[in-house]
Amino acid sequence: MPGPIQKNRLWLSQGISAPAFDDSGEHLFYVRSADGRTSIIRQSLRTGLSEAVSAEPSPRATVGYGGGDYAVQGELLVYAAEGGLIALDLQTGEQRKITPSYEGAAAPAIAPGGRFVAFVIEQDNHADVLVVDAAGKHLPVKVSDSPDFAANPTFSPDGARVAWMEWRTGRMPWEESALRVARLDRPVGEAQSPAALLPRRVATLAREHVSNANPQFSPDSSQLAYTSDESGWRSLYLADADGQGGERIDTGAGEIGGPDWVQGQFAVRWGGDGRHLYAIRHHRAVHSLVRVSLPGREVETLESSWTEFGGLVVCPEEPDLLAYTATSPKRPLALVTRRGEEETVRASGGVGLNDPAGLTEQEVIEWPTVDGTRIYGVLTRAIGGDGPCPLLVTIHGGPTSEDANGWNPEAQYWAGKGWHVLSVNHRGGTGSGREYQDMLNGTWGVVDVEDARSGAEHLIDQGLADAKRLVITGGSAGGYTTLMALVRDPEFWTAGVSLYGIGNMYDLRLGSHRFEATYEDTIVGPLPEEAERWIERSPLTHVANVRAPVLLFHGKEDKAVPHEQSIEFAEAVRRQGVVAELVLYDDEGHGFRKQANRKDRLEKVERFLEKYVINLQGRKTQ
Repeated sequence: MPGPIQKNRLWLSQGISAPAFDDSGEHLFYVRSADGRTSIIRQSLRTGLSEAVSAEPSPRATVGYGGGDYAVQGELLVYAAEGGLIALDLQTGEQRKITPSYEGAAAPAIAPGGRFVAFVIEQDNHADVLVVDAAGKHLPVKVSDSPDFAANPTFSPDGARVAWMEWRTGRMPWEESALRVARLDRPVGEAQSPAALLPRRVATLAREHVSNANPQFSPDSSQLAYTSDESGWRSLYLADADGQGGERIDTGAGEIGGPDWVQGQFAVRWGGDGRHLYAIRHHRAVHSLVRVSLPGREVETLESSWTEFGGLVVCPEEPDLLAYTATSPKRPLALVTRRGEEETVRASGGVGLNDPAGLTEQEVIEWPTVDGTRIYGVLTRAIGGDGPCPLLVTIHGGPTSEDANGWNPEAQYWAGKGWHVLSVNHRGGTGSGREYQDMLNGTWGVVDVEDARSGAEHLIDQGLADAKRLVITGGSAGGYTTLMALVRDPEFWTAGVSLYGIGNMYDLRLGSHRFEATYEDTIVGPLPEEAERWIERSPLTHVANVRAPVLLFHGKEDKAVPHEQSIEFAEAVRRQGVVAELVLYDDEGHGFRKQANRKDRLEKVERFLEKYVINLQGRKTQ
């Protein structure tokens, strides 16, 4: 009989991201991450041979949460490392640093002809879009006007324009962001140095409380595709080359793209012949590939054997050749190319084979929460469970994010041990329109907690979940919801497991990195006006309510949520006479990358749940 997923598959799995074709379509590039290190891989589409083309310094973009590690054109590969850009000649192997070092650098975009590179930096509490020559002979020049934040520069194919997105402090990019389109003083093909590429004119596409993102010029440079949630749903728009006169293209139920947590994410791509636009549509945990035919704007959903997609790119020389990362409930993360209707797996993030017959089914379910809103999530059913089973309720990070119906190896592992796993997409997440997203404004720490509980209650009412064995868990924002659930509903939850979660809102404001330093102004409330709400929404304020055992994990190098947050909460819980186990990793940040630490985390969670949930030890009663 086939068995459930082996647990070593969890900590040995590897990351695959950011696919890109070279100009000829002969090679596919991507980023592979394993055991805390990243490499840029080049694979021949003809032979399948793969090789790592980057060595030291290790590629790593360092703006915000990262992303936008590299760009490739012809024999030139440019990648971010050590706060600047490295240029690599793919023919000779010659490598050189072409920029100074900044506090952060990311999202290189190579101009037509390969002589110049645009990129994003962060320095002295602001961002900029700079242009440098690929030979590194001249200092970079600014094409932006020192915005608070910037992302995703892209050149028009004729080299006459460069576009990017930017937003201001006090807003996150999915709340309100602008597109800038700079008409350069001369096309890049006529410039001898970056100084000749200063903007002649900058057009702006902006509107209050509207998120505009993902600028992509058409192959003939006459049009600009982008995304906007002006309609209430993150949608595809088509405008002139300066971003003016944009018209929405109705691609069906759902949203195009997601929240811009990292650099280098583009939700829309042009086919190389300009006759098609391709995009990934999100709708309540379900992903679809979409193709829009031009000029008629007919929309077609492309059939696929995969259910979750990311990193979509189109080959410049072969407009029907796509590449993307993909997963499905019974297949690990893969790098896939698509030619016509044929999909080919080029690389896998999985390590070791998994027998699909030994895995369980997943399904998207809905339930009403306390105000009647229909909440949704992904349910992974226990294997061989008779009667009510222990339930693990997982809360995604962000909190502006979404768990899709794709590969979830931890859920499969726990299902093999007799647990149901419910991944909750609470109010405030994406994939369900701006109204659903905005339900978190001013209510973080309330509606997410309510939706987690109502999801568990729904499964109890269905006869699936054991009301005496309910565990809530999550990382980052999900860790915060976990701690808030334990203090808000102390008799409901049997235990909690928090990964780099938030215990004290005020300390988070002082210690968090710049990207989301003011995020809570929207989802909790502005200071000093809402100071009492910040206190009330801090789990540490209500720590005396905790009755259930809690297990906390944190990396000491965390720049987003300082590890002292978990230390302080664990110590306060212990003073109440309640079990609080704390695990700190010296060499981890916001998320665990090292295989040894990922293995250690899973094994400690197993022991904790066996003792305090399966055997029901450790609850404080009074």
